[in-house]
Amino acid sequence: MTRGDLVVILLGLLFVGGLHLMSGTGDGPADSVRIIAGGEEYAVLPLAADRRIDVPGPLGITVVEVRDGAARCAASPGPNGICQRAGWLRHSGETAVSLPNRVLIQVTGGTPRYDSIVF
Repeated sequence: MTRGDLVVILLGLLFVGGLHLMSGTGDGPADSVRIIAGGEEYAVLPLAADRRIDVPGPLGITVVEVRDGAARCAASPGPNGICQRAGWLRHSGETAVSLPNRVLIQVTGGTPRYDSIVF
């Protein structure tokens, strides 16, 4: 390996590291939570006020909790509990979904960190 090879490798690592750092920008402060039930907007709540809201769905009630500038799915009748495992949503664009109960919880405001996420 020559010095030129090392320079090319170092420049490549710096370039990839810079791209990685730039991809995390746009993490604006979230200011509200949007709740969609059955494909229609159910509520938009400010993250500044602590509260719990019951959201009806085909399987039962999904409980959404807002506290300390974050929101979460506190309880859902979905069989796998995936909605609850999303945890506290703090950053703009983060979502929790209960597909069986057809409820979506999305934190909004500021600039989202990502424009889409695919699993």
